[in-house]
Amino acid sequence: MSQEKVNKYKEEKANRKETIAKQKRQKARNKVIAIVVAAVLAVGAVGAVGLTIRNEYKAYINSLPSYSSTSYVVSDDAGVLSTEEAK
Repeated sequence: MSQEKVNKYKEEKANRKETIAKQKRQKARNKVIAIVVAAVLAVGAVGAVGLTIRNEYKAYINSLPSYSSTSYVVSDDAGVLSTEEAK
């Protein structure tokens, strides 16, 4: 049993550099993936906030009354706006 342990230890020691290098690559890859995911989420959140602000602004602009329309002109029943001068 102890000879198996010794052989296993020797094998691990022989492959230690490759194992450590592989672990470092995995850590670096995981770090890059985490940064990319965080950046995508941040851009998505900023985009969602921007879109919400834009939609609220458009809704506000559309809710304002339009003073350029002629359909709301009040007729001059009292003659106040007539151009004829009273004699």
